[in-house]
Amino acid sequence: MRKIGKISTIKREQSQSGVLTMSDGLRKKGLTRVPGTSVYKYPYKELDGKYRTGLDPDASYIRRIEDPIERDLEIKRVKDTKDRLQKAFEGIDLGPYSSYWNSGLRKSTNDTTHVSACKMTDGDNFFDLSIPSQELTFSWLRVHPTIASSYQAWARGEYPADTVYYVVDEDVENEILFNKKKTVNKAISKFETMSPGRKKKVARLLGLSVSDNTKEEVVYNMVDSFLKASELTSGAYKGMSPVDVFTRFADMKEGLLHVRDLIKQAISHSVYRTRTGGSIYEGENKIAANEEELINYLMDDDNQEDLVLLEEKVNTKKIAAI
Repeated sequence: MRKIGKISTIKREQSQSGVLTMSDGLRKKGLTRVPGTSVYKYPYKELDGKYRTGLDPDASYIRRIEDPIERDLEIKRVKDTKDRLQKAFEGIDLGPYSSYWNSGLRKSTNDTTHVSACKMTDGDNFFDLSIPSQELTFSWLRVHPTIASSYQAWARGEYPADTVYYVVDEDVENEILFNKKKTVNKAISKFETMSPGRKKKVARLLGLSVSDNTKEEVVYNMVDSFLKASELTSGAYKGMSPVDVFTRFADMKEGLLHVRDLIKQAISHSVYRTRTGGSIYEGENKIAANEEELINYLMDDDNQEDLVLLEEKVNTKKIAAI
């Protein structure tokens, strides 16, 4: 079965101004431009002189992919495509600095030593990926900055509002979704094996509002919702992957986890206070320049009496708050 690459036109709603524009008339017909007109795309050249080919695993756009799952999948896809196409285009340098990508150097329409521009029509543009020349064209088009990587990415505002095309790649989207769900499910399974006390410590370090009296099923529901979020939008871990943050604490040794949680509780129950710059105070006495310094102090075997004393102070505050 042939595999087909597809790049489609983004369908937009009619303007809300009340005035029917030519663009609105085209949209009613399912078009974005006057019939018979088209747009040409050329390989995009980065500021560092590299062409964005879709065949470079070290490309800057890949380094900017924040989600590690999506980044790893893109690297694998790029490497596989590069290996396949380089064999098909034997004798032609497909590297990101190659003059092959400069279509202005073409000497004729039959020149195969340089890339040709791609004529994009309104609606759906199909590429037969069993044909090396079409797969090569699709490889650089799908990473072109003027073409959205998916409709969802355009809708989320990751591309300019006037972007016309998006890549329809259900295989990649399904693979990304599958890997994300699998990663989340593994994290949930790891959480389920923890003792009730450890679950609460981890949950508190995730920034969730959990006390010693919070029911276990409530803790579970809170962590489950935390892990299934696409990304963290607020707090100390804003912009980070929920699973990555969870794993940081879930894999932590019990002693360190206990001390980190104890300090967090000491701050939340006003045993300690933090000031600008992260300094930690008890009353008017500065006891540590930052949280990491205090953790290292309390983890030291010579300071276990201070650790026990802090546990007693936190417990006293908890009892007083009941």
